[in-house]
This record gives sequence, structure tokens and C-alpha cells, in this order.
Amino acid sequence: MSNKIDSIVNTFVELSRIDGISCKERQVADHLIKIWGDFGVRLIEDSVGVKFGGDTGNLYGFIPGTGTKKDAEPILFCAHMDTVSPGLDKKVILHDDGRITSDGTTVLGADDRAALTCIYEAYKKILEEGLDHPPIELLFTVAEEFYGLGSDAFDYSIIKSEKAFVPDASGDFGVYSSQEPTLVNFEIEISGRSAHAGFEPENGINALAIAAQAVSKIKQGWTNDHTTLNFGTIKGGTVSNAVPSSVTLTGEVRSSVHEEALSTVEHIKNVFETEAAHIGGSISMDSTPKIYTYRIDPESQSLKLYEKALAAFSLKPVPKKSFGGSDNNMLIRKGIDGLCIFNAMHDIHTVNEYTTVEELKKTTELIKLLMS
Repeated sequence: MSNKIDSIVNTFVELSRIDGISCKERQVADHLIKIWGDFGVRLIEDSVGVKFGGDTGNLYGFIPGTGTKKDAEPILFCAHMDTVSPGLDKKVILHDDGRITSDGTTVLGADDRAALTCIYEAYKKILEEGLDHPPIELLFTVAEEFYGLGSDAFDYSIIKSEKAFVPDASGDFGVYSSQEPTLVNFEIEISGRSAHAGFEPENGINALAIAAQAVSKIKQGWTNDHTTLNFGTIKGGTVSNAVPSSVTLTGEVRSSVHEEALSTVEHIKNVFETEAAHIGGSISMDSTPKIYTYRIDPESQSLKLYEKALAAFSLKPVPKKSFGGSDNNMLIRKGIDGLCIFNAMHDIHTVNEYTTVEELKKTTELIKLLMS
């Protein structure tokens, strides 16, 4: 293993070991501020974390262009600092075959520490090789796993770049997210009337029965080839011998067609209202779009630059329809030509998550080409 690969692996292992679940990214931010500072790059922290109970803000950095490219158009590189749970006290294991995993009790955190690693190591290689580069902007976000809370709250007036790359797509090397969905969370509160289940059940209005009837009439999973619907939680009732007077359900709708996401939520509401009315109950429903859908234009300048960089590997970009969402949803909504590109991560959001030395190396080289 060469020294340069060792550097990449060491940076990744060091970053992955740091605790940084969503809204608790303080140690990750402090580490990034230090290592980028060693290059003379100042990362400035905003205060958005306090808006949603976090302990850290987004980090932003600007690196002036050099040489023949000093006046070229700037390029933004964006990655998130948080990981999902279980993500505390992670143990990182480097296997003989080049795979890197956790010990199986936590996630590895390659989502998105591999991206943080490769962005850092790519710039390090640019310095080592004395390569000219355009102005580079860095955005390291918090609470991305909570529907992009950090990137949504960021002040984009300071961004100079029209193009951006977000290494946060899993799959084969060269993949990119050709679309990501609108995601709407909803909560339904069903109100009935309590009564003793043994003495006078006929005087009660069973909120749980309303919920069961309504859910049974709504298709879940893939409702068509571009929309999913899921009821995720249900809670209510107090004791087994009382007709439950209230029940609350939560769920989500995802769709690559924004208007259909909204109409699906409206359909859910109508079904619940109808079922409640049949037996004298009532419902209230709150719904909130968390991210908004996009599709990548084939003429996207970021996509063309990605294609040019992948040509060095004799590869072409591979479009992938994603139903996950990323910080790129926010960038595009703010008018930036963003592209969510391959990141060296697999089996994400599970304790089986892994990356490989070879992919970290290739991704670093890819980002170096995008930077230079």
C-alpha cells in the first residue's frame, strides 16, 4: 500500500471514529476546522444548529483559484458531517482484502465521512502536485440525515459557485442521482369517544377502528412507479378495557412528481375523514414537505464536467433514480447546478456498511479532477 493510499485511509479512519450523529456534530466540525486550517483554509461556522436543537453549525470555506485558473468559475463541494444511529463509539476495521467496516455494532459512517475524506485528500493532492485550480467553495453540513435541516437553513447568499458536487450517492463508481423525490411527512390525529369496553362499548367511538379501516383502504409501498407511501408509527389508547378515544399515526410520501406527492397526501386525508365520519369521529392532519424533487437536465454543466472527469477512468456517468434525498435537493432549489455523485459507501444506514481502500483512492482522484 503506497503512502498516498495510507494517507487517505488514515484520514478516513480518523474521521470515521469521531462521534457525530445528527445534531451532535461538534467533534467532527472541530476536527475539520483543524485539518483544513493546516492547509491555511479557514472554515467558518454558522449558527443554524440552534434552530433545531443541534450543537453545531454548517461549515463554509473559500479557497481562491490559482495559476491559469485563478479567474475561472468557482466550484462548490458539499458533504455532510452527521451519521445515522447507531453511530456512537464506532470501531473501524481495515480488512486484508481492502474492505473497511465497523465491528458490526454501529454504522461505519462512510455516509458521509468518505466524502469528507476524499474532498480533503483531493485538495491535498492538488497542493502536492502543484496543480492550478479554480476557486473552490466548501460546504460541510449538519443534520443532513434529518431531511437536510442544515443545508436548508444555510445562507446561500455567500455562495459564489453556479456548479456543485455532492458526493452522497451509493452504487457503482461513476453513478449519479438523476432524480430525487419530494418527501412529505404527515401526522394524523384521530379523535373518537372513550367508554368502558365491558359495560357500555356501544357508547364509545373507537379511534383505533377508524385508523384500521382507513389504513386498509390505502395502498402502501409503491403506489405506482414513481411514488411510495408508508405508515410508520401508530400510538394511542390507554388501557385494554376502554374504547380508545384517540390514536395518532405518522408516515411519509415520496414521489418524483411533486404535485403527486401533494395529491397523495390529500387522498390519505380524504380517506381518514370519510372513515371517521362513518362512526362519528373526527381527524386532523398535518403534513410538511421536507425536501423537493428534482431531475438532472442532460445539459447540466456539472454533469458535463463529471462526464469529462470520468473519461479519465474510461467510464461514463451512470444515472440512478434515487428516492433517498440529499443536500443536493436544497442546492438545486436554491438555483445551483448541483450533482449528487458517487461516494465510496455501501449498505448505508446499516451496521453492515462498508467502503474499500480502492474506492476511496479512485474517488479522491475523481474529485481532484473535478477540482482542477
